[in-house]
Amino acid sequence: MGTDRVVQLRWEPRTVAVDDVAGYPSTLTYPGIAVVRQCAERVVGEVWLPVGEEEPTFADDEALIAALRTAWSWSQTAA
Repeated sequence: MGTDRVVQLRWEPRTVAVDDVAGYPSTLTYPGIAVVRQCAERVVGEVWLPVGEEEPTFADDEALIAALRTAWSWSQTAA
């Protein structure tokens, strides 16, 4: 791998199709952040982290910090 490793953060809600309690199709949308690792403009890894609906919690912040640290460490191993 070369030095062209990139880490991106994206606000990326996820939508899931489910059946409601009456059996009718429904969709649920969850807010979250994607931490995307790219090498030579190709996605080589992605972690999606859900965040709190009203506002992010301390646990949300800690999970994002850990994911960022891992991704940035990966990006620096090529330098």
